[in-house]
Amino acid sequence: MIGNYNFNIKFYFYFLLLIISSCEKSGDEEYSGDEGSPVSISSSASENATIAFGQTFQHQVTTTGTYSGPFTYSLWGQPEGMTISSSGMIEWTPNKASHIKTHKNIKISLFTVTRYEFFQNFDITVTGTCTSGNVLAIWIGDQRTSTDSSKFLANITAYTDNVPDNCGRNNNLDCTAENNYEYNLTNTNSENLHIGPATSAEDGIMFFYNQYDNINNSYLFWMFGKGGASFSPSPNYVKLDLFTTKNESSDNVIVSDDSGETNRELQSEKNGLYSSSYTARYKYLTKKSDGGVIGPFSGNNYRIFIDRSGISTIDSDTLSLGNLNSFVYWSKDNSSFSLGDVDNFTIGFKTKIDCTN
Repeated sequence: MIGNYNFNIKFYFYFLLLIISSCEKSGDEEYSGDEGSPVSISSSASENATIAFGQTFQHQVTTTGTYSGPFTYSLWGQPEGMTISSSGMIEWTPNKASHIKTHKNIKISLFTVTRYEFFQNFDITVTGTCTSGNVLAIWIGDQRTSTDSSKFLANITAYTDNVPDNCGRNNNLDCTAENNYEYNLTNTNSENLHIGPATSAEDGIMFFYNQYDNINNSYLFWMFGKGGASFSPSPNYVKLDLFTTKNESSDNVIVSDDSGETNRELQSEKNGLYSSSYTARYKYLTKKSDGGVIGPFSGNNYRIFIDRSGISTIDSDTLSLGNLNSFVYWSKDNSSFSLGDVDNFTIGFKTKIDCTN
């Protein structure tokens, strides 16, 4: 009896090893599914794996095969900050100087409910140079309460001043947000922007700005028209609604190009976070300009929803850009992103860029 018992134990142990070894497989992707059905990763993370510094890499992992159960996703050997969601969406924004290189042999692992593994390796290359500042993300639609990654459009980096920079009519003032806009100081009819992108008669411009010695407080600028540049028909009317939320600072109107054009209509506070609503209603003539500034915005979770089309939910006015083509968002490195025909969009804090490591 004892001899047969030991034999049975050895037999079952050997049989178990055979089963385990038959399930193991190395390579770039697949294992067979629980019922022996083939499953493989059909997407290739390497196809678009070159990204500019400060922008966001996104890749949705997809599979083919007859297995219909859930997967558990994980990453191995990934650069700092790269994540994969429970639905297989990989996201990463390189924000350190050390990220500018090729990151090799990042492993995507998928496990079935019975722990069968499928995997794929990929490399990702980060190009460009490190430009310090706050990075903001832009999404289509209202993303104030939750984020739909499929609606992501682009990242922008806030403009900053430098130590020797001065603003104002005589270039002898600190470059606060207000002094950077310089409303009604040098030229009462047109823009007098010191630090930021060039203005345009055809497109509205938007950008964020913060001072080099106070990067925790950012300000949203928008401007339309350009001094001396003609457009038709004139005057042009621009009507926007803006809604801010999860701001650690009490934001307000910093600059309204003309009195009564930019107004904070409502503000509330809960648990130290502020939410506000604004109406922005502009009328300006050919060869002139208009615009506004709101802020400050601080913390890591603030969102700004901008509605530029349809009926205002604040005062029932008809929102419009008038004869402008669109909005163009600008970054500190002078790259730009046009919003095209997007009717409404959300801007939110993404990360801070660190060029010291």
